[in-house]
Amino acid sequence: MRLGCFGCFFVVIGVLALVVVVGGAVFLSLNLFGAPEVRSVAFSKGDGYSAQQKLYEVVLRQAGRSSRKDPIVLHEREANAFLSRHLIESAGIPFSPLVVHFEKGALFAQGQTPLRNLFQGPPFAQIIPYVPDSRLNQPVWVTIRAKIDVEPGISNTKHGTVSVTQFELGRQHVGSFLLYAMMGPSGAGLFRWQVPSNVEGVQIEEGQLIIRTR
Repeated sequence: MRLGCFGCFFVVIGVLALVVVVGGAVFLSLNLFGAPEVRSVAFSKGDGYSAQQKLYEVVLRQAGRSSRKDPIVLHEREANAFLSRHLIESAGIPFSPLVVHFEKGALFAQGQTPLRNLFQGPPFAQIIPYVPDSRLNQPVWVTIRAKIDVEPGISNTKHGTVSVTQFELGRQHVGSFLLYAMMGPSGAGLFRWQVPSNVEGVQIEEGQLIIRTR
């Protein structure tokens, strides 16, 4: 029993040490609050409405209220219009601005938000009281590149998953594992969510995302 307790103790110490070393190197870096190169995407309210209609079409097909079988194509401007509001409503993370690009096989996204919004998982959430508000309220650019997949689940359920392959804060390259640690349980809805069971797959091409249904 004692050995088990000591084992747990050293595991906890090791994890905390890793977070402190990696986190300290990142947050003390002068690159943290630097601005990366950002390629903006122009969109309108109409693009947001168009995105909602296309995503609703998936629901209509699932309910048998639409006989269409053609792929649903979501363009970059539509995705940007939709996500600029959806992220705030679903995850409480106000990115302003937020820019999304569709590349061959990957999603590339950049957004700016106060640093405190990224400190949601332990042990980062616990250190917020010890960090000056001036630093926590300072905007930081977040850059990610990720793959999107549709995974089957139990009882005919399916989930969309986001696998982050690149993570940067400002102009500082960071391991993607730190993003998951920083977001903690609150990031679950960003990295994995349930999708209608009639969705067969998602394909990302240059400038567009293609949703295929059965």
